[in-house]
Amino acid sequence: MFGLNMEPRFRLLLSLFFLLLVDFIPFNAESKCRKSCGLALASYYLWPGSNLTYIATVLESRFVTRPQDIANYNKNGKDYTRVNVPFPCECINGEFLGYTFQYSVSSGDTYESIAGKSFSNLVTAKWLRSLNSYSRYEIPENGMVNVTVNCSCGDSNVSKDYGLFITYPLRPEDSLESIVNQTKLDPLLLLRYNPGVNFSKGSGLVYVPGKDVNGNYEPFHLRTRGMTFSVSRK
Repeated sequence: MFGLNMEPRFRLLLSLFFLLLVDFIPFNAESKCRKSCGLALASYYLWPGSNLTYIATVLESRFVTRPQDIANYNKNGKDYTRVNVPFPCECINGEFLGYTFQYSVSSGDTYESIAGKSFSNLVTAKWLRSLNSYSRYEIPENGMVNVTVNCSCGDSNVSKDYGLFITYPLRPEDSLESIVNQTKLDPLLLLRYNPGVNFSKGSGLVYVPGKDVNGNYEPFHLRTRGMTFSVSRK
């Protein structure tokens, strides 16, 4: 009789163990990635004294080795307020989408100046401190600072018409209406790509469909299959 009762009891215990295991494992698909889409754009706000030569040095990557590489994505004239800069969009440590630039420290640099000026608010000082071992007061001159800029590859559940995205740092003058006027995109589309984001906050990042080097919107490609598209907004 004892042996006959063990099988259902064992099954019950096994089921309970499995449920506990599922609760314990930190399943969070929204914050994970498995592959990358390869290319993104960074919206760089031009501050006094900055130019394409400087930006090409700071945001150097396999896509940018000279100023012309940036100019190719900005063909609407030479009087820019912002420029779109191509950069790799990769899955970093299986956690989020971005790319890590290597910034060469100059005399007087701080995390605040690197984030707010050199990288034109594409990152925050707090984010930089989390990525580097230097004390905020002891960044060595001629040292190297890791600067990871977030990116997005889009979301086929929102639209399959867009597969290239701009990492866009919000400024005090920005709003949903102003970005819609610039891009001529549907405001509801922008809201769906940026759920819960206040476009009038004056800081932080939003992700906006961007145009390729030929001035066209790239469709969402099958090469991005197997990826989740939630990204870290540091």
